[in-house]
Amino acid sequence: MSDLLELLEQRTSARESGEIPAALGPMLEELSRAFACDRALIALYHPDRQLLSGSLGRNIPRDYAEALEIPLSDATDPSVTAFRSGVPQRVEDAATDPRIRQHIREVLVELALERFLVAPLLGASEAVGVVLLSRAAPFSESDVDALMPLTNRAGAELARARDVERLRDTSESTAIQQGWLWLMINSVADPVLVSDEQNEIILQNRRAELLFRVNPEDSPGRKHAVTMNNFLFTAALSTWNLQRGERSPTRELTLVDPTEGSELSFEVIAQPATNYRLGAGGRGMVAVLKNVTDLRNVTEELSRNVLRLQSADQEIRTERDRLDLILRSVPNPIIVIDNDNQIITTNEAAQRVFGGEKRPLAEGRAAETALRNNAKFTSFLAQLRLDPATRKAGELALIDPTTSEALEMVVTATEIQDQLGAVVAVVAVLQDVGRLRELERRRLEQALFESEKLAATGRLAASIAHEINNPLEAIQNSLYLLVNKVPNDDPNYKFLEIAMKETQRMSRILRQMLGFYRPAASMGPTDVNALIDEAEALVVKRLRDRKIGLRKSLDGALPPIQASADQLKQVILNLLLNAAEAMGEGGTIDLETRVYRDARAPFLRAEAVQILIRDTGAGIDEEHMPHIFEPFFSTKGERGTGLGLWVSSGIVQAHGGTLQVRSRPGIGTTFSITLPIAGPPSDADGR
Repeated sequence: MSDLLELLEQRTSARESGEIPAALGPMLEELSRAFACDRALIALYHPDRQLLSGSLGRNIPRDYAEALEIPLSDATDPSVTAFRSGVPQRVEDAATDPRIRQHIREVLVELALERFLVAPLLGASEAVGVVLLSRAAPFSESDVDALMPLTNRAGAELARARDVERLRDTSESTAIQQGWLWLMINSVADPVLVSDEQNEIILQNRRAELLFRVNPEDSPGRKHAVTMNNFLFTAALSTWNLQRGERSPTRELTLVDPTEGSELSFEVIAQPATNYRLGAGGRGMVAVLKNVTDLRNVTEELSRNVLRLQSADQEIRTERDRLDLILRSVPNPIIVIDNDNQIITTNEAAQRVFGGEKRPLAEGRAAETALRNNAKFTSFLAQLRLDPATRKAGELALIDPTTSEALEMVVTATEIQDQLGAVVAVVAVLQDVGRLRELERRRLEQALFESEKLAATGRLAASIAHEINNPLEAIQNSLYLLVNKVPNDDPNYKFLEIAMKETQRMSRILRQMLGFYRPAASMGPTDVNALIDEAEALVVKRLRDRKIGLRKSLDGALPPIQASADQLKQVILNLLLNAAEAMGEGGTIDLETRVYRDARAPFLRAEAVQILIRDTGAGIDEEHMPHIFEPFFSTKGERGTGLGLWVSSGIVQAHGGTLQVRSRPGIGTTFSITLPIAGPPSDADGR
């Protein structure tokens, strides 16, 4: 026991260094031996985290010891009780002690601290931690009484070491702050000085040293100028100190440039300062000198320019009013920006989209939409500026902040140049082409609908003509046989001739009806990829409104085909609209083009172009698949005519191609259009 006390005395000198583990390691070792403990652990208090954390252990690896963390919020825990009350606590079996929480119990068992005595480490005013001593034999009251003086001494030693560490940290922090303060003062472009009560300069930054400090190697002229500056500054401070209670005008000071010998004019900002660490002698003045020499030189020039500016201002106001009147009368958004992409002026139509002082938007979704529109427009304009042309154009997708409607804008940006050809501003005019495209899409839809009706009428007529033509052929054959068997002088012969002529006339009418169904559209070289882009432009707004994505994988080397461009565009548009209807809200449409070869195709080994349109909609039920190309069959109910796919199939067949479909309910549908590059076979019209 005496050895332990001597060890604590020997470690007193270590408290000045703040080496806490070095001071407590041997002490913990001797403490464990004195009480025959096979394991021991010190847990220190961390005020910022409000917990006791394992820091040092005997026969316990360091990383294992640091795994122990006991929050002070666990009020029933024996370690917390000993820390707060200052009274040691016994634990006979950590695995079953109800005062210990489960996660702490697991750590204690892992550390083999199942039976232990926990004692507080008391400093001068508060506990700084606890020590856990573990051995096989239980601890007696005499052991506790003998342990307390030692733990109190260790706690005091630990508290002193912590105080030394805090003092060292504070000193280092103060030195760092002083260093930063000195760097900050020297980084100021103006002279900064601190003077005492006798108006003597006691501290100055480098800029001030150029005016008020001399070096031994300086020339006599410079030394004289610096002496004059010190005299002038001290005299000015004396005068200002006498006027401290009065309201004085702006303080001004004239000094001499030690290098050039010219006069320098300064405005002086001086404030009294007190260093309370120095007591009554700590009063002084902090002064900042702002060089206004150049400002005074331009004052007269500015005064002369005022009259000219006032006259020009009136002309500018008149011109601006005229410009504002023009801008207000234009329905399209117009924005004028400078070279830094800062808005110079906008008209009311632009403020409806981007917000502005004259048309502020309330906080919420509308304001957020306007901010997003601004960000998109700024980024778009930055990309547009890369084009060397004076007049540039491009498309930009925005959102109406009031209605949340998608706006498809064509932006035309024109550079405004001064007399030297330098760009001084950019005028951007935005035109909403979404409505124009919507009108075009509706026109094509109406044309497609009319075409479907016309094709349906023609196909119906062709179907009727085909059905009538078969029995008519039989009638003609029968009449031909009768005419050959009946003599010319037979009274019924003339009736047979009449019947023959009329059946021949009916046959000609039926051939005309069949010819009416066959499409007469002119065919020529057609770019399939261009048709897809045109169809996309007509449906992109509807797809965006329904949050449907469109992905294209177009073969850039796709050859042109012999086809009717208008009819093929109607087919593609019809399939895209059907895909959008099948998906409702959300989903993806994939468009793919490729060169296709198939010996089984009706055009044999000829090269073909294939168009694939895939959607992620609900799919087509299996029982409907055999009927989807039949006329008047629709899965849309009253919304569908049942003619779209029928007419599309007829157009594709008239081009010598095939229209096929694959569908899986719940996954989606794929339509494939296969068209011969050379156009329909020569006998297509005879089919």
